[in-house]
Amino acid sequence: MPAYSKTVKIPGRSAQDLYEKLSKDIDQMVEKWGLAGKMELSRDPGKRQLHLKHSMVSATLSCAEECMVLDAKLSLLATPFRSKIDEQIDRWISRNFPA
Repeated sequence: MPAYSKTVKIPGRSAQDLYEKLSKDIDQMVEKWGLAGKMELSRDPGKRQLHLKHSMVSATLSCAEECMVLDAKLSLLATPFRSKIDEQIDRWISRNFPA
């Protein structure tokens, strides 16, 4: 599976703030994208990480001080959608953490 990684800087936000917002919104995103029931989602509050497993993607979302990191493995069918993934991440960031 091809690797995909993205780091997003969010100045002025603590790792805990980022984790809480992401953890709250991820359920709505999964529902919106039609993946509910088809995806395993687990949270690790101690490490401030979310783990996603789906037939098309396996990913870890990590929150650190002033940044979020997405490390994923995409199936060959999902690989062409990298730009859509970037677009959705950027849209969520700009909506929730305006500059």
